[in-house]
Amino acid sequence: DMKNNDQRSSLIWLAIGVSILLYSGKYGLGKMSSPGPGFVPFLSGLVITGLALVVFLQQFGNRGRESLQGLWRLKDWPITLKVMGALILYTTFLKTLGFLLITFLLVLYLFRAIEPLSWKKVFAGALFTAFGAYLVFDLWLQAQLPNGIFGF
Repeated sequence: DMKNNDQRSSLIWLAIGVSILLYSGKYGLGKMSSPGPGFVPFLSGLVITGLALVVFLQQFGNRGRESLQGLWRLKDWPITLKVMGALILYTTFLKTLGFLLITFLLVLYLFRAIEPLSWKKVFAGALFTAFGAYLVFDLWLQAQLPNGIFGF
C-alpha cells in the first residue's frame, strides 16, 4: 500500500541523512566565519533527515497520502515552471547583472508572479531580501559575489 511505501522510503532517506550527518562531522564543520569541508555535507544531511522525518510523520495523519499526491496535481505545474524559468534566467544573468541586482529582480518577480502582493510589499520585500543576502554572503561570510556590469 502507498502509505507503507512512503514510510519505507522515508526511513531509507532518514538513514542516508543520518549517515551523512555522522560522516560529515569527521571532515570538520569549522566555524561560521570559516566553514570546514564537512559544513555543506552536514547541512545537506540535515535537510535530507528533516525531509525524511516530515514524510514519515505525515503518513500517520489522515492527510499524509493526499499531501504527497498533491505535489503532482496539474494545477501546481504552471507555478513550478515559472519558478524554474526564473531560476534559469537568474543563473544565466548572474555574472552580467551582478548578485545584488539579479537577486532583487528574481525576488521581485517571485513575490509578484507566484503570490501576487501589492507593489509596495513586493518592492520592500525584494529590497530587504537582496540586501540581506548581500550582507550575509558578501560582508559576513566574505563570499566572492559577481558585481556585474554596473559594479554592484
